[in-house]
Amino acid sequence: MINKVINTSIITLSKNDNKKFNRTLKSINSQKLIFNVEWIIIDGSDISIQEKNIKIISKYFASKLKKNVYIKYINSNTKDLNGIYSCMNYGKKIAKGNYIIFLNSGDEFFNKYSLNILIKRTKNISQKDSLVFGQANIIASKKIKWLFPGKNLNSFKKWLTIFEPNHQSMLISKSLAGKFDFSEKHSVIADGFWKRKIIDRSKEIIYINKPIINFYLDGVSSSKPTKKLISEILLNKNITLKRKFIFLIKFIFPENLFFLYYIIQKYKSYIFDLIL
Repeated sequence: MINKVINTSIITLSKNDNKKFNRTLKSINSQKLIFNVEWIIIDGSDISIQEKNIKIISKYFASKLKKNVYIKYINSNTKDLNGIYSCMNYGKKIAKGNYIIFLNSGDEFFNKYSLNILIKRTKNISQKDSLVFGQANIIASKKIKWLFPGKNLNSFKKWLTIFEPNHQSMLISKSLAGKFDFSEKHSVIADGFWKRKIIDRSKEIIYINKPIINFYLDGVSSSKPTKKLISEILLNKNITLKRKFIFLIKFIFPENLFFLYYIIQKYKSYIFDLIL
């Protein structure tokens, strides 16, 4: 990476799931890139899983991975890192790109042009602390999908007063991302806090009315919360009533009917798109 100008740093966290990691690798490799990208992989997997991930990387690096994708592989078990947000903080700290995007293991771009679409819009930005974001294609199941924000959104600025985009669809200038760390005390909600700070402090925001990423609802923040987690959230004074209500609804839903929660989320999104 010596003497190479890195446009964007993609930060990927992985832990004990080769299948998801492979999906993200293939997605990054499919991108039609016209610039240099740094891919930072922070792997907290068990040794046997790490070895498999390294073999997957080596296979692509030797024969398929694009020449303008520079890989930095980090074994988080050898660093003083504790948990998801500690790793995310470390990733953005060491990133060399002018912009960063978090694409964790299992995440994937919507199509082969997605990253290019984001990057091209940064050429019109005049402010140092800036943000470009697009739609997330939310996938709960084969039958339950929706765009967030939706295609009928009239004002993204009004939308941003209520919602935060998926971090996978956010391309953030390194200068802005470096101003704030993810809170390591707030468990799964630290992501929302961080995004709100980024949005509020952005001097320039560009919205792309196109799907940028596929977001599968199989992560911790999308699943039915445990009793321990719901207690932590309800007792936390820093969490808004809106967020507490959302997590409480998740907790109340029976496991076998949890798909109904996703349907409600889908149509709630549609309604707010029309209102805003």
